[in-house]
Amino acid sequence: MTDTAHVSDSRTIAAHPKSDEVPGAELPRAVYRSVVAAFAWMIGMAWIAFGSGMEPDFALGFASLLMIICLGILLFIQTTARHHMKAGQESLHDFLSREVDTATGSLPGYAAWIEIAIIPVSLALAATLIGAVYLATPGR
Repeated sequence: MTDTAHVSDSRTIAAHPKSDEVPGAELPRAVYRSVVAAFAWMIGMAWIAFGSGMEPDFALGFASLLMIICLGILLFIQTTARHHMKAGQESLHDFLSREVDTATGSLPGYAAWIEIAIIPVSLALAATLIGAVYLATPGR
């Protein structure tokens, strides 16, 4: 088996992940932590704004449980892979100073981090603003 996969327009791209690398080791932990922090912020704001009463508590509890399960599965997979494969995590400084290949082309590391985190951070900000408006509404 080769390291490459063929694309319909006859270009060749590297197949990821490689069989001897830990899944997720291509990005530093700070990138993953920023995404997890944004989703935790969003869930936390939902609890603060809407966590009153039996029905919202059940829905928010279920959403929180799903988030914990999904993160737990990913953490389990990465921990198991680190135990069985070589574990070379890239440093944050190296990541920020190099070019990162993305589906749309090469980007500087900081731009790739922004591209990765923009949606979770935007959702967390939106949850904060929606929660603030809801809490500021009289007669809710």
